Amino acid sequence: MIVTSLIWIVTWITIATMTSSKPLQRLCTGTDVVDMLALSLSEHPDLPTGVEIIKEGGITGYRFDPEARLLGVNADVIMTSCNFFPREFSLVVTFRREIPRSENEYLMTLVGQDRHTVLVGLRLQRNSLNFDSVGRSLGERRNVRYEDTRFNDGEWHTVVVAVAGSKVKFTIDCMTSSTSDLIFPRRMSTRGARIHIASRRKKRGRFTGMLRQLKFIAGSDVTRHLCPTSLHTSYPGWFGVQVYTSKKATTKAVVDDDVTMTCTSDNKGQLLYRKQDGDVTMCQGDKWMTIASTQPKLDYVIEHGSLLTKSKTLDVEVFEVAGEGMFLAAANQGRDRNMASTIYKWEGDTKRFVAYQDIATETARHFEFFTIESEQFLAVANHEVGNSPTAVSAIYRWNHKRRRFVPHQFIRTFAARNWESFQIDGKFYLVVANYAGDNGQKETSWVYIWNPDHRAFIKYQALQTIGAYDVEHFQIGADHYLAVANSFNGVKTKLDSVIYRWRHSNFVPFQYIETFGATDWEYFVISGRHFLAVANYYDNSPDRVTYVINSFVFEFQEEINQFVKIQELPTQGARDIEVFEVGSDSFLVSASASDEHRNLKSVIYRWQGMEHFVPVHTVPIGPCADWEAFRTSQGEYYLVSANVISRTSAIMRVLTY
Repeated sequence: MIVTSLIWIVTWITIATMTSSKPLQRLCTGTDVVDMLALSLSEHPDLPTGVEIIKEGGITGYRFDPEARLLGVNADVIMTSCNFFPREFSLVVTFRREIPRSENEYLMTLVGQDRHTVLVGLRLQRNSLNFDSVGRSLGERRNVRYEDTRFNDGEWHTVVVAVAGSKVKFTIDCMTSSTSDLIFPRRMSTRGARIHIASRRKKRGRFTGMLRQLKFIAGSDVTRHLCPTSLHTSYPGWFGVQVYTSKKATTKAVVDDDVTMTCTSDNKGQLLYRKQDGDVTMCQGDKWMTIASTQPKLDYVIEHGSLLTKSKTLDVEVFEVAGEGMFLAAANQGRDRNMASTIYKWEGDTKRFVAYQDIATETARHFEFFTIESEQFLAVANHEVGNSPTAVSAIYRWNHKRRRFVPHQFIRTFAARNWESFQIDGKFYLVVANYAGDNGQKETSWVYIWNPDHRAFIKYQALQTIGAYDVEHFQIGADHYLAVANSFNGVKTKLDSVIYRWRHSNFVPFQYIETFGATDWEYFVISGRHFLAVANYYDNSPDRVTYVINSFVFEFQEEINQFVKIQELPTQGARDIEVFEVGSDSFLVSASASDEHRNLKSVIYRWQGMEHFVPVHTVPIGPCADWEAFRTSQGEYYLVSANVISRTSAIMRVLTY
């Protein structure tokens, strides 16, 4: 392991005037589902006094009586790596109110360190559901109310409460919703706080009905994941979350494949959605009958629009900035090597990317977006300055006040082609693929580690690479890997690319794979199987000099602990491989950028099990250096190709049925 000294940091990293000395606000931003009810129950070896398990109509719930023992869990059990409650989160609660009461009934509360102040609360009162929170001070109270007579009908109901900054949205049984204004605190400390279930830590105000689930998700509105818009749109559900509605309506359930649901007279008419199959079935008699398929299927690809860039584009990166929307960064490289690159923002109304910000780049080759704690960064790999491979690549940080990316750190690189960010054991890393230096293609690539005290990346480990073009991080089980694409040694392109495995705080060589001018590694998972695809750009063997060279797909074979080639795909000057999903189907497309002719067509392959990848669509897009797939908040699928010869890159719409 190689870690540079502070002297090196001062020499090569200029961050003093660009960053704040204040520590990061450790906001909770993860999207894991936290089952607060289950965690609270698990603190007791036996079922707590006053809590009873009830099974009714195939639904299991917990009944709470007025004398039930206080049930809860410390906030730091749920929020293990953050100090402040998130400003964006969702609460999912399924309850049944047996006897309507006029007084407050708290479904859950987050009680502060003083054991008195309710920081966040969800309570029922008569026919209303109330969301409570503190304001700028602990003494200031804020409340949003949603009234619905269904809360008193004695039936099961699922409510999603989604909070995002200044808005609170209530969604009842995936049928009706209401949005209200609420300014949620920017910094709400959870230190010493405790989450209480069915109470506010007092005898008064207890919930005395039945609870089926009470779940918390930070940094996400799960409504669009949990609730369908129609039987013809995606209904992926959220892991472990179920929707139950009144028996007077049709019951809906989202289940995993290993969950068995019985069909009896008690749940006649119930709709069941099984995520893997993508089918909606209805309980009729004693059998589940398929009535619809909710998984979208790729029908065909159409032209949607153009992305006008400053020059030819070598890379596009699509990403989302929390609270701001979707963006695209285009790495531009023109005759003017210090040409700026452009960041575009997606407009949902016009369904177009519009220019948002220009940032200074030097022959930009690649963008990498990543998040550290609550801050968001964009790294650019600058290839060269003038005719020298030595360049200064940059890391930009999103400034929430200016709503722009601002310079955060500069790092010396050598003909950099790629950045890759990843996290291991809570530590953040960034690795650069250095293509060549003053002494040729045998140039060291570097793994950097984030130093939270200095708020900067410092050198951590050197990787001996040869014409490194790309680095791909991935994880299989508990093991972390880096796949490095070695493309050219100054003489030939037929080289061994290297897969490294993390061992004892360092990456060590794990497997060598023969490649031909390798330019990209793509890791992906299909049905629990782990794959790597490599894009081969050029073969300059003495007996065969050509861009027409197959790219390879490998599968990880656990029994031999190696990647094994399973398929070769015809490509022509492949610069990138992109794997994306539409519904339950997986697709692969390669970017062809051959110099031999400009009438290139990209082929979209679909994974078909034993047949592996099978060509299904041909896109006459011309030479391109990169593909990016993205999906909008409206559920629409798009593809972007980076045009490697002109200023006009293409945006395509993927139509589904």
